[in-house]
Amino acid sequence: METCPKCGSLLRTSDSYYSTENDDTPNLETIVYVNIKMVCPNTACEDYAGNDLTNPRIVVDTVKNRVN
Repeated sequence: METCPKCGSLLRTSDSYYSTENDDTPNLETIVYVNIKMVCPNTACEDYAGNDLTNPRIVVDTVKNRVN
């Protein structure tokens, strides 16, 4: 589990999106990634995400996982 580097609270997922690699190169395999935004839920932390996790004030980290 990832923790906030400033306050030590466990980070929470807020939003995710897909990205690709090599999708414009026909002779290479297209690689798809899911990117998950990690935010701090601690209201006392200066990196606090805010009340709306779908539109966080600050993203502490983005976890990138290969799908295929």
